[in-house]
Amino acid sequence: MEFSEFSKRIHPNLSGISSQGHFVGALFNAAGSKFFPIQPSYGTDDYQRKVFSGARKLNKKMKDSFPKPIDAENLKVFFQTRIGESSLPLIMSNFGIPLDEVQDKNLFISALCTQFQNIVSEAANQVADIVASEYNRLLCKSGIAIVNLFPFYPGDDLQLISELPIQNHVAVFYEKFDHQWTIRNTGTVTWVDRYFECTNQSKTRIRAMNTRIDVPQTKPGDEVCLAVKFDARGIEGTFESIWEMKDNTGRLCFPDKSKTLKLVATVINRPSIAAEV
Repeated sequence: MEFSEFSKRIHPNLSGISSQGHFVGALFNAAGSKFFPIQPSYGTDDYQRKVFSGARKLNKKMKDSFPKPIDAENLKVFFQTRIGESSLPLIMSNFGIPLDEVQDKNLFISALCTQFQNIVSEAANQVADIVASEYNRLLCKSGIAIVNLFPFYPGDDLQLISELPIQNHVAVFYEKFDHQWTIRNTGTVTWVDRYFECTNQSKTRIRAMNTRIDVPQTKPGDEVCLAVKFDARGIEGTFESIWEMKDNTGRLCFPDKSKTLKLVATVINRPSIAAEV
């Protein structure tokens, strides 16, 4: 990526800077360079506009005018004040980040600053396009959940029709109990080689006797009944068991419906007969 390409992906969706020449001057100054005036007077920004268009490349003098490292904090403020919430997904998309990806403005701006640092510090004018990968790295590091809002297979969908019992379970220590769901294939994809799996077994105190339920082949419009037996075990509290559909490779079929099949059970320690007397 070159400076020109970087600028073209950002400038059209920024607020308050319509001139390409003004954008170049403001960007340079925000990152700590005084090579160009922050806001050139009318008709004096031809050089800056050529740098924006790519007709002129960043030369060594321009790159050397930046502090090492650049003033990243001031550059972040520049982007924060110029990138609005409505324009954020558009600019992110220009850098190859899907529209359904988690949108974190602060992390995205940090990725932009890293990209700009590379552009003005490398000897070559063409540098690696790292905004999308850096943004993904920052997301993972931050612990922010990455949510997919769509089913894995286009056109796939399901609906919970009923469950038994309807209310939450109440069980005493080590009691065995059953739960049943009826679901309908409301999409356009036939379910083949699918199964439901308890995805939080290691984190919940109640135990599913079988953590995997195979789903029979189910055509669009058809219904299927799923039944599971549980062991309450010997710890008091309220716990949940979450089940998600996967295909034969282990991929989540409905990351957008992570808790469609869930049961809640309250486990109590039944008083002994001696204590009651």
